[in-house]
Amino acid sequence: MEKINAFGICLYKKEKNTIKVLLCKSVKSKDRWGFLKGVALKNESKEETALREFEEECSISVHKKDLEDFFIQKNELKNIGLFTVNADSISHISKYFEGEVLYKKYLSSENSAVQFFDIDQLPLIKKKQQVVMKEIISFLKTCKK
Repeated sequence: MEKINAFGICLYKKEKNTIKVLLCKSVKSKDRWGFLKGVALKNESKEETALREFEEECSISVHKKDLEDFFIQKNELKNIGLFTVNADSISHISKYFEGEVLYKKYLSSENSAVQFFDIDQLPLIKKKQQVVMKEIISFLKTCKK
């Protein structure tokens, strides 16, 4: 059985003495959150998948030039690959949010909520993304502060 590859974006923003990341809660999930990502289409690059899926899930368009570092978590059935993107690179980012929460009109039907979380106060994370989450958080703490 061929492994599934999913790619997405870890949108982060720096505020005063903290860093926040954008996470989503699927309509199928009761209490676990994860990154905005999705499965690659045939012949689609990881960059193309990440950009397409991110926009599908939150209506925010990201340019390929704004993709930064890449992280991957290899799982038994589905690999999860994520690019970091600084929210400052997206013009008019604030129009999509009320405080830290994505306005409902920008939510895809796949998600019940999308919002920013402080990297030191994260909610429960989906199991298939826990390793990559730790790697990204460690990277952000050391390289982006």
